[in-house]
Amino acid sequence: MLSRPPRLASLVSVLALFILTWTFFRLDRAPYSSFRFGKTLSSTPTTSSLHDNPLDFGIPLRFRDGEPKPMGTNYTWSIVMPKTKKEDLKWLQGEIPEAKLMVYEVDNPNAEHKVPKNKGREAMVYLTYMIDHYDDLPDTTVFMHAHRHAWHNNNLLMQDALGMLKRLNHDRVARMGYMNVRCHHDPGCPDWIHMDRPGGDFDFFRKPEEIHWRKSVWEEIHPGALIPSSLSGVCCAQFALSKERIRQVPIERLLHYRKWLLQTGMEDQYSGRVFEYIWHYIFTGHEVYCPAQNTCYCDGYGICFGGRQKYEQYENKQKERDRLFTEFDAIVKKSDKAKEEGKKESVLSDDETKELETLTRMIPEIDRWLEGKRKEASERGEDEANRKEERESYDSSRIWDYGPSAELLP
Repeated sequence: MLSRPPRLASLVSVLALFILTWTFFRLDRAPYSSFRFGKTLSSTPTTSSLHDNPLDFGIPLRFRDGEPKPMGTNYTWSIVMPKTKKEDLKWLQGEIPEAKLMVYEVDNPNAEHKVPKNKGREAMVYLTYMIDHYDDLPDTTVFMHAHRHAWHNNNLLMQDALGMLKRLNHDRVARMGYMNVRCHHDPGCPDWIHMDRPGGDFDFFRKPEEIHWRKSVWEEIHPGALIPSSLSGVCCAQFALSKERIRQVPIERLLHYRKWLLQTGMEDQYSGRVFEYIWHYIFTGHEVYCPAQNTCYCDGYGICFGGRQKYEQYENKQKERDRLFTEFDAIVKKSDKAKEEGKKESVLSDDETKELETLTRMIPEIDRWLEGKRKEASERGEDEANRKEERESYDSSRIWDYGPSAELLP
């Protein structure tokens, strides 16, 4: 007896059951399902959609280059700034009206913007801002410390945070995604943190944080990720991020980083310093990230010397000036100390007296030279064509324009 042909209703039922089951598992495994970690998460597509588990650090994120806005278009931006009650922000208030100032007063329980716990220094503030504003970010967010003048601010901008904020090129932030607002490499570049360094090789003066950067710490923060041979990036936890770059890092990872800060038993100052040397890794994927100093100044702030060699010429002259001033200062202090002690006769030798006269003449001459070069660099930076010449680029169409002439080639 021949069997009957399969019934259509049975086939439809099987197919419907298969589709429902497949849909359930896809939604259950989706990296941005709602209420994960107790927070409604964004449905904005990010690089986490490339794999099922955004906390699998063994699969690197693939960051996309950004596009600057059309010329003449304004950027929306915020300044995120941790502070304590005793720190004064009068130097910034009202100076940049186009930027939204987000102040986290970490030791004030009644502050407008709060952190879960005053722990981990500025890292807790930065991560909390990114988590809380993940879905309503401005075009650019600048993360800065509360003091206006500091040794780690840019020398060519008089170590003035206000000058850095006012001159910051948002086009560069949009293109790069992540930009450390400090241009000088030292400390942090080009070869800094080593997790396998023998105990006797630690430099506790220049790198006090390195002893805390052990293999176990890396594996807690980035479980499954390869251990880098070196972690190198410009200090000192002041940087700018584009909206797109923040969202290219899954919010689950930002929550994971903050959870580590909350739970670690590491001393507060060092848990924050741990993050100082991985912000560039988190937002670029590079263990070593040391942009050229002249490029940072030129494209980032419009101070263009005309190439690396000319920038280094300026820097070398500045170092010479600093060395001469150190000698000058030592001689003057020796003379002043003798006067304070009531000694009427000069305590300086003939050679020291002659050296003082020479230094008194040389230092102002070098200062005038340096001032002239800074002025030229600022004027050169007003031209977009000059800024483009010193900008990073993978375009090789004109690369041989910069090579030796044909007659010099073998």
